[in-house]
Amino acid sequence: MLKEWLECPQRLIAFARIGLHPSPADIEAAIRCLDKAQDAMRNNGQSAVALHPARAALVSLRWGHLPHRDACISAVLSLGSVMALGEAAE
Repeated sequence: MLKEWLECPQRLIAFARIGLHPSPADIEAAIRCLDKAQDAMRNNGQSAVALHPARAALVSLRWGHLPHRDACISAVLSLGSVMALGEAAE
């Protein structure tokens, strides 16, 4: 389930890395997905710290700024790691 929720934020941040600014509706949808994933992780007793880089990138997008390229890369990698761990746990 984590993979389904984290694909949207990961895709948006990856597009931001190459300079494409998503629509406000897409940014809000990605934040909602990230919130769902964070709640699920916490309910399972897992730390959601790995989601913080993605949240920072999405908040930057929400405020109308493109995150730094390295911040985007870090966020995408972190989300990928969480998705991989989520698949292994299922």
